[in-house]
Amino acid sequence: MKYLTALLLLPFFIDAQTVRISILESSGLNSAPAIHSGAFGTFKNKWYFIGGRQNGLHGFTTPSAFPTNGINDIIYITDPANNQMWSASTSTLPDNIREAITSSNMQFHLSDSTLYMVGGYGWKDAIQNFITWPTLTAIDMNGLMNAVINNQSIAPYFRQIEDSSLAICGAHLQKLDSVYYLVFGHRFDGYYDRTDTSGFHIQRYSHEIRKFQIEDDGTSLSLKNYSAIQDSANFRRRDYNLIPQIFPNGKEGFTAFSGVFRKGIDLPYLDCIDITDTGYQIRSTFNQTLSQYHSAVCALYDSSTGAMHNLFFGGMGMYYRDTTTGLTVIDSQVPFVRTISAVTRNAANQLQEYDLNISFPALLGTNAYFLPDFQAPLYKEQYINYSLLQNHQRVGYIIGGIESPELNINSTDPSLSFATARVFEVFIEKDTVSAIRPVKNEVINFICYPNPASNFVNVEFELVKASKVSIELVSTEGKVLSEIVNKNYTTGKQKLLADISGLPRGVFACVLRTQGQKIVIRLEKQ
Repeated sequence: MKYLTALLLLPFFIDAQTVRISILESSGLNSAPAIHSGAFGTFKNKWYFIGGRQNGLHGFTTPSAFPTNGINDIIYITDPANNQMWSASTSTLPDNIREAITSSNMQFHLSDSTLYMVGGYGWKDAIQNFITWPTLTAIDMNGLMNAVINNQSIAPYFRQIEDSSLAICGAHLQKLDSVYYLVFGHRFDGYYDRTDTSGFHIQRYSHEIRKFQIEDDGTSLSLKNYSAIQDSANFRRRDYNLIPQIFPNGKEGFTAFSGVFRKGIDLPYLDCIDITDTGYQIRSTFNQTLSQYHSAVCALYDSSTGAMHNLFFGGMGMYYRDTTTGLTVIDSQVPFVRTISAVTRNAANQLQEYDLNISFPALLGTNAYFLPDFQAPLYKEQYINYSLLQNHQRVGYIIGGIESPELNINSTDPSLSFATARVFEVFIEKDTVSAIRPVKNEVINFICYPNPASNFVNVEFELVKASKVSIELVSTEGKVLSEIVNKNYTTGKQKLLADISGLPRGVFACVLRTQGQKIVIRLEKQ
């Protein structure tokens, strides 16, 4: 067994500190299902997995996208201490409950012993079509787990109501005090197709943070005190990561990291949004470059310094480091990546991203699950308390998700990807200190579109400080095909139009250089 190790160094933060992690693929723990995109969590020293999918990437054209034989219609309960797993079919449940909880990309939250599941995209047999479920399903986890383990009926432990405001998928459901937050996401009804002109579906982004309370006396369910915050410019996001945060003033909330897609541009967001009970803040001067899609994540809070570490394990990213050249490559197709990264918030509320300089042994992490170790010390129940960790202490496991044989499997054959049952153990290392460089972003929001293109490409970027900028189009052999610009720019946003009509068809690179940075976007001419 081989450890993958790396250091997270915070050299210029007010509360300078290091976080070092190692990852080990577990050779003995095999009681985990090969699924992704479902509801999951820990309860009474066991893991649970409900819904999601058993195949790989969903596909992009009707009628092959989201094949019904990929639906996960089995509930799994795992005891990691004894490497034991139990399962139960959902076939005995009423159709509306069964179909809603076996959807994918639903929202969920465990409150005491009740798991609430909201929305999700899935098949409705009665209409022979896909819908986003307008449902809230309450699951008695004490009763469900005992029934699954003892091979008893699971039907008594489910209740459900319908409410159109809950018809959301690709979002997150979190709770602050007694208020639930249904953050961003979209409603997608009909057969999935990546084009908006297929006529097989209707898609509507929520553009909202929806807030409500759940009244639940154990028999009846209802929503109350519903309200919504809308921002059509910044909330058009789905399939992102929402991570609980403790902010420097001690206030709790969440941060929404990245997500897809920007309006009018088939590219992900790079900024993040801090959310509290009093509103939200767009962190527009920060770019998260290494992770843009839903993945396994871990929240570490250092109660001694106030630093908040957010770890991202693989997934999909528009930026990745070329291991041969060491350069940062930008791929607008947002490929599967092996990258393991972090975004740390210090006591001054500054955000910094780090490439942890280690990677998965394969393209893993998309829609995977991070489950905390039961022995890891917690802060306020949902944060791993970094200050109380021992050296080489296991903090959790990365389970399931999509494994892909290629970076851009979406453009070749998505069916070659698959749901994985691989399990990785995550450790914190405290004894060894060695420096790595944080991700530097003199240039943020660097994009080229459309991509692929025919005659012209829009090139946009934003400078954190004034700098001389050169932009070249370079062949795969390293030959400079065209110089777009070479001049001094002031701080702020810049936009150029590059004429590529004279270039041959094929793949080339748009290389941007400043005095301290070089980044590359992979472009394709049709």
